[in-house]
Amino acid sequence: MEYIIKNREPERLFQIFEEISAIPRGSGNEKGIADYICAFAERLGLFYIRDEVDNVFIRKDAGVGYEDRPSVLLQGHTDMVCEKNAGTVHDFTKDPLKLRIKDGFLCAEGTTLGADDGVAVAMMLAILESNEQLPEIECLFTVGEETGLVGAESFDYSVIRSKKMINMDSEGEGIAVVSSAGGADVCYSVNTDKVSCPERPIRIIVTGLMGGHSGTDIDACRMNANRVMGRILSRLYEKKPFNLTLINGGNMKNAIARECVADLCVLDAKLVEDEIKVIEKELVSEACKEDKGLHIYIKKGAVTDKMFTYKDTSEIIALLTLTPNGVYAMSSDFKGLVRTSCNCGLVETDDSGVKIWVKTRSSLESEHQALISTLVRTGDLVGADSEVSGEYESWDYCADSKLAEQFVSTFKKLFPDLDIEPKTAAIHAGLECGIIISRLGGCDTIAIGPDVFDIHSPDERLDLDSFERFWKLVLTLIKE
Repeated sequence: MEYIIKNREPERLFQIFEEISAIPRGSGNEKGIADYICAFAERLGLFYIRDEVDNVFIRKDAGVGYEDRPSVLLQGHTDMVCEKNAGTVHDFTKDPLKLRIKDGFLCAEGTTLGADDGVAVAMMLAILESNEQLPEIECLFTVGEETGLVGAESFDYSVIRSKKMINMDSEGEGIAVVSSAGGADVCYSVNTDKVSCPERPIRIIVTGLMGGHSGTDIDACRMNANRVMGRILSRLYEKKPFNLTLINGGNMKNAIARECVADLCVLDAKLVEDEIKVIEKELVSEACKEDKGLHIYIKKGAVTDKMFTYKDTSEIIALLTLTPNGVYAMSSDFKGLVRTSCNCGLVETDDSGVKIWVKTRSSLESEHQALISTLVRTGDLVGADSEVSGEYESWDYCADSKLAEQFVSTFKKLFPDLDIEPKTAAIHAGLECGIIISRLGGCDTIAIGPDVFDIHSPDERLDLDSFERFWKLVLTLIKE
């Protein structure tokens, strides 16, 4: 293939990143990237295992002079969040990403870049292919991280020998993550009754919001398109009741929704148009600078002969407005760290009715369970069915991590002229580390990465200088 990244070292690291960017790898569609990784291992003659869900494990023997060193586990996930801008023509199931470079950053045209966690995939493969003399290296490529850490949950860890792990699913040069939140998914189901629809619905569209990661960006005061739609519909319903025919918002449970659409049969279209103008002006005045592009507009809705009852419409609006969303509690141990939160990330209409997905996160289990209980009780109050799934462990802080100490000292030694003071941190996002550490019965672990900005959104971009330095850092950590 023709590569666009030039004059970077090592060359193969950047070439591999471009190669995997040509392979569709949205969550649930990891077969192609697993094929690529296994073929890579076979070409190098390395021991590998591929399980039934397409997790891949590879082991490379120790190099000369490193035979007596303990093995090191490198880990990251193969799937990516598939988000695109309105109007962008891209099929994430078959189209390669269209990469471009701007001002030293790598991004994709109109879509997410997949540096989360293509960085880890490219790093592991480049290290396995390199001629560097290293200790025994074990690499674990997991699937379904973005949809509930499903690969990490299902892998058979008996094959792993390492007691030190470098996870590379983090964003922020000079920061070693040493603790992360646990999480769960709560799904509301409103099984709708249908009545005859007398005329073609109108469609309300919320667009132009920044979105972002529902963990790391949850305290950035960004608007959630699903919540914005709930506010709009609630206001309109109080003026004059109407009937929904469909509502769809967001693309991922773990992303702050950027867009939402709702079709509704109304008795007074002029009232809706006038009210939308007022609401949009109010919301833009309330928005943070990243959300000033908010736009609400009306067009013709999808042709249908059925609409939801007033009762079901009211239940859906109630869920979108009453359900907790955003920061729930701040940490008392780490200044500025969100301890518990939730995000209304996805709203879907299907043949049975409407489903609303809420992602919860917390580093305090008792508070997490209290939040889940609040969400379930909210569903009960409104009259919706609630299902809790995808619960996973938090990664508890370890104060005496030798690997974290080594990270700080190594970073200072390698990059003394860089205006970054290395540090350790806890994050309000879900990492696979908690699951893996638990299954291994303990493992000294850090999660690190280069500078990647605006993950889970089409504005995602990778700092190429930082990625180059990241290679040097990881190799040195492994050697030492």
